[in-house]
Amino acid sequence: MNQTEIIALGELLIDFTGRGERQFEANPGGAPANVLAAAARLALSHPEVSVEMLVDGTEKFHTTGDGDLYSAIYAIYGRSVAKTMMPVEYYLDGVSVAGFVSTPEAARGSRTMQLFYVNRRFVYSKTLSAAVEEACRSFLPAKRFPAAVLSVSIDPHQTDVNVHPAKTEIKFADEKKVFSAVYYGVKNSLACLQTPAPSAAPAPAPAPVA
Repeated sequence: MNQTEIIALGELLIDFTGRGERQFEANPGGAPANVLAAAARLALSHPEVSVEMLVDGTEKFHTTGDGDLYSAIYAIYGRSVAKTMMPVEYYLDGVSVAGFVSTPEAARGSRTMQLFYVNRRFVYSKTLSAAVEEACRSFLPAKRFPAAVLSVSIDPHQTDVNVHPAKTEIKFADEKKVFSAVYYGVKNSLACLQTPAPSAAPAPAPAPVA
């Protein structure tokens, strides 16, 4: 289908070209940073779709749509971020974890670069964030946080997305199992790194987050 349809969605204009591409343009009076973050989250959840982000007519990023998550990370955040990302792939009792986590030297001063998807839905999750940080703790100084783009696949019946009106927060029927899957997935990814710095605290055993 060659027809182009423009849909206004909050601060976004979405151009569905019918060719597996999506184009976003921030409204002049909108909040470009928030729009850019929203477009990036969508692009990372669907690396098989080519997404172009424009702000005042200037291209901020354009993913290729080749289905490769690393390629989408590179297109959105650039080479300096992409080269610090290590692949994560792990499976534990019905919970599949895949994506990327940053090396310790690329740690940041906030959690803004921690992006989590459950069954391809972007979510905020203290359980997932805590699992990543616990896995990285022995490598990181205090108040530094790893970047991560992780996708968790799990039986939808084992999740509850109705804990927040926007459905961006999630709870799991078995928080401990999901925590462990993410923890060990990230831990295994970092296993090839050198011995942790002496100043770093030892990583505690994984535990569910309340």
